[in-house]
Amino acid sequence: MTPRSRTYARTAGILYLVTHVTSVTAVAAYASNALVVGVALELILALGCVGTGILLWLLLRPFGPARAATFAGLRALEAAVIAAGTLPMLALVHLTAPGPNTEALLALHSAAFLVGQGLVISVNTVILGWLLLDAGVVPRFLAVLGIAGGVLVGLSNTAQLFSLIPQGGTIAAICALPVFAFEVWLAVHLIAVGLRPRRDQLLKRNSTTSPSCMT
Repeated sequence: MTPRSRTYARTAGILYLVTHVTSVTAVAAYASNALVVGVALELILALGCVGTGILLWLLLRPFGPARAATFAGLRALEAAVIAAGTLPMLALVHLTAPGPNTEALLALHSAAFLVGQGLVISVNTVILGWLLLDAGVVPRFLAVLGIAGGVLVGLSNTAQLFSLIPQGGTIAAICALPVFAFEVWLAVHLIAVGLRPRRDQLLKRNSTTSPSCMT
């Protein structure tokens, strides 16, 4: 990796960790009725999503330009939905007393969470895992974990959308664990190692280039 690419990778890894910290602490802030803090954390989360999308697009576009651009676009969409989901929470801040609108505003925020951090993230995680697998720049199991985790989260959130399982319940939390593990592992890998070809990829590239070198 070039020094610039190494910097991109480290920054992307740090931003991935930031998105996890802010997403968890935002839920805790809302639960403790610290609505303004929760909104601020979700806005930071949205910025982190955009940042990881741009940086991974820069790093991965040589291996799959269309998929890298699609991932970045979906990451931006995820950020937009998260940001939109903060609006009903801001509205709650200005309500003088709980009323019939309170439940509607909370439902809007839950819907934004379901779409942004549920359905959209499932698709972009599958695309990212697929691209990483083809590029051969992370351990194979890490890429496969991303694909499998994305599919599982997609199925889980679709089930929540149709009220087949409770939204934010135990089943949904269990289904989200593989994506959580994938993103944390990827973040650590980006920070510590970066994106380097696996040994099998190097051997494959050497085998394809050696005949041309002999002619």
